[in-house]
Amino acid sequence: MTGEQKKKIRETAANHGGKLPCAAAFTLQKELGVTLKEIGEFCNEENIRIKNCQLGCFP
Repeated sequence: MTGEQKKKIRETAANHGGKLPCAAAFTLQKELGVTLKEIGEFCNEENIRIKNCQLGCFP
């Protein structure tokens, strides 16, 4: 994952009180061309919580 992709995820989480909404993760996946797994792993590394999980992908 590139620095720009990571920056976008951090910014999106910051805009939502430091937590990344699940719907935003799906949107970012398409927009950034990365997998949900990559987003989840990055969020775990950065201690960014996923909120309002829709499918149980992010427990």
